[in-house]
Amino acid sequence: MPSFRVDYMKDIKGLAHYIERKMAPEALQGVRVRYDENSVVIIIGGYMRRNGRRFSHVIHRVSDSLADYILKSYEKDILSRIINRICEGLPKSDLDEINRIACKHLYPENSTEKHISDRRRLISEKISEYLKTSRNLTLDGFITFRLGEYVKKLETEVDRAIRQYFVERQYEEYINLLTTFIRMQCPKVPELHVFAQNDGSYRVEGTGPFEIPDDITRSYGIEKNKPVIHDDDFMIGFLLTCAPIRIFIHNADKFRNKELLNTIKTVFSECVMVKD
Repeated sequence: MPSFRVDYMKDIKGLAHYIERKMAPEALQGVRVRYDENSVVIIIGGYMRRNGRRFSHVIHRVSDSLADYILKSYEKDILSRIINRICEGLPKSDLDEINRIACKHLYPENSTEKHISDRRRLISEKISEYLKTSRNLTLDGFITFRLGEYVKKLETEVDRAIRQYFVERQYEEYINLLTTFIRMQCPKVPELHVFAQNDGSYRVEGTGPFEIPDDITRSYGIEKNKPVIHDDDFMIGFLLTCAPIRIFIHNADKFRNKELLNTIKTVFSECVMVKD
């Protein structure tokens, strides 16, 4: 009777029960799962040709089950080792944050699990290819020496998480700088109204028809009869120069640059959203 042996030094009982649960009932017809101290043995009863359909079906089911188990029991540890290796020397708080970002990419909420299924398929195919020529598989060794392509996918996600982390940290430093600067400024405009327009520009007005000092309007090239700012960077500079006590945001849904809107809301604590 054909059989496969999987050597495993950790939770062999858990692995055996996991394989039994994951294999579909029809695949278990004539298939028995046994385990001893360090190994799981999958025994296929009856005559079976190695190139036959049923043999291939059982291999496929076993491979899928082992792939699921690797994702469940090994992936996060592998991910942590990759982060520790690539980011050696960074504080633990940085490593934890990079790990959080990587996990957010690898296990997206409310998704079709495409990323997970892609990794599962890759691992399953490698296991299936191996079991076609060998009946003994050492799980830890297989992961270390046979799943290089899978590990590279995790390394790619770690690289992506590192880039995102440093971009976010730079943004936080930028926000802190702007917040400190605005606290040191003397307000030149008590209140400022910002109207987001359909073309992506911003109309700016004071509490009166246009109560903004002339030196500010001249320096930003703003016409009093058409108080419009077209550039996002100019918009931030204009707000910092005016240092208004309160900002009223009109038509917030028309902001094309959502990061600009978030920056304004964060830096200027007295920011009021107006529903027009």
